[in-house]
Amino acid sequence: MTLKQLFMKYLKGLRLRLVSLIGVVITYVSLTLISPLLFAFLIDNVINQEPITSNWLIQYSNLFGGVDRIRDNLWLAALMIIAVNLIIFVLMYLRGRLNGVISERYVERLRNDLFEHLQYYPYHAHVNAKSGDLIQRCTSDVDTIRRFLAGQIAELVYAISMAIIAMVILVQINVRLALIAMISLPFLVLFAYFFFMRMQKVFQSSDEAEGELSTVLQESLSGVRVVKAFNREVFELNRFDEKNKKYKDLTYKLIELLGMYWASSDFIVLVQIFVVVIFGIFAAQAGEITVGQFFVFLSYESMILWPIRNVGRILSDLGKMLVSLKRLNEIFNEPMEDINSGDIVDIKGDIVFEHVKFQYEDGHVPVLEDVSFTIKQGETLAILGPTGSGKSSLVHLLTRLYDYNSGHIRLNGHELNTIQKKHLRHQIGIVLQEPFLFSKTILENIRLAQPDADENAVKKAAEMASVHRVIHEFDQGYKTLVGEKGVTLSGGQKQRIAIARTILNQTPILIFDDSLSAVDTHTDEKIRHALKERAIGVTTLIITHRITSAMQADKIIVLENGRISQQGTHETLCQEEGLYRRIVTIQSQMIEGGEEDE
Repeated sequence: MTLKQLFMKYLKGLRLRLVSLIGVVITYVSLTLISPLLFAFLIDNVINQEPITSNWLIQYSNLFGGVDRIRDNLWLAALMIIAVNLIIFVLMYLRGRLNGVISERYVERLRNDLFEHLQYYPYHAHVNAKSGDLIQRCTSDVDTIRRFLAGQIAELVYAISMAIIAMVILVQINVRLALIAMISLPFLVLFAYFFFMRMQKVFQSSDEAEGELSTVLQESLSGVRVVKAFNREVFELNRFDEKNKKYKDLTYKLIELLGMYWASSDFIVLVQIFVVVIFGIFAAQAGEITVGQFFVFLSYESMILWPIRNVGRILSDLGKMLVSLKRLNEIFNEPMEDINSGDIVDIKGDIVFEHVKFQYEDGHVPVLEDVSFTIKQGETLAILGPTGSGKSSLVHLLTRLYDYNSGHIRLNGHELNTIQKKHLRHQIGIVLQEPFLFSKTILENIRLAQPDADENAVKKAAEMASVHRVIHEFDQGYKTLVGEKGVTLSGGQKQRIAIARTILNQTPILIFDDSLSAVDTHTDEKIRHALKERAIGVTTLIITHRITSAMQADKIIVLENGRISQQGTHETLCQEEGLYRRIVTIQSQMIEGGEEDE
């Protein structure tokens, strides 16, 4: 999608209002330009009794009974000026209202689409992206677009229409003086254009620096426990100071450029006004223009030059908006994950891996190589292996966060990559190693996947997760609010609430991705025992480093360097030479050592 297509997409339904805004601004400009003409008419034709040379002024004076009647009733002149200014007031209100409606509705649609796109962002894109930068794009960049729409379109129409209409009127009054009054306009426009080109590059650098600053801030706040635990406050302060200084320097450069533009353009405008004053005085003395017309020239000169001078600011804001649109377009150009295509099949829990190979796009070696195993419905499979052996990648494949490169994965005989992702993820419950809790009540966190579940079902799931009694000890029980990311709870409590949330979903396949590591061995055993008794027919995969969590499984596989090195039951694997027996020996000695210490 091009920047133009992205910008125009959200103007649908607002184009009539945009046209109305342009019409209101042009009418406002026309009436603003009429005010000096009315004063000139009063000075030259009413007070000084000079003959009227303009047809529209003759028709205008006839509406009030002619010049003589206006001279005898000057209150009519005051009434005319008041009426024009009242209309201008109404037009200003309409302009502000239309600006607000267009900008806010535009940005509302943009934000909604942006958030939806991020929700369906492919998993690999989220992994590679910096969350602070994404947040900055969704807030600061969107607000840059809102500010442009809220004022700069109307300002641009105002400047252009003011210059054109005023020039037409001035040429009719005195061609030579009108040309003198316009002599600086090309220089102002060219100066504004070159300034715009320079500003766009500097603003992009400043915007990217702000994104880096937001990333550091987000990481530091999210990892506050780690920062404090390892006394990293000074390091984080230095890191933030470095990014903040970079952002400050780039923003200062931006401000410096703006200052140069305003100073230079002000000088050009003031010199131009001075030239018009000098030539206007000589023209009035020579009788080429009247005093009233000289007043019109002076009034129009300011009305033309200052808006044209502001075109530089409008163009700089346009540059900022284009940079922001480009950054948002990078998000929109990332294809959304298709979770609706594919077959909706009956999944009961039979899982077959046949010679599965998987390698990340940016990887150089396969993460999983020639992986084959079978799990029947209702069985429990334990997966062990050192860090980096491919345990979590295997889970990613099952939930189709990634698709395997070769081989076959079948669920009840159906090829995994043909199954609809949305349906598949409804059938697989997963408890992650690092559970995420939202800043809501415990009840709402457990009900996350089943918002309509009754409280009895929630309590049963909590009992299975061995957390029901703990929740009752809180002052407000299930209505207790947990802090952001569950910060008010211990690691084990968060883990068990996450387990209860997954159990409540009642899926035929249940995966524990090293998620029992935060609970003690006794609680771990209680949870597994409860699942075995009450979740009959549920296929369970347990990724763990604990032998006590794996030993009761129907089947155990050991992964090393992406390959299955051992496969069997606890008893058979204990008889084999290999990693499993070494882990059993080490953990048994640790347990015995702990008992001796006690």
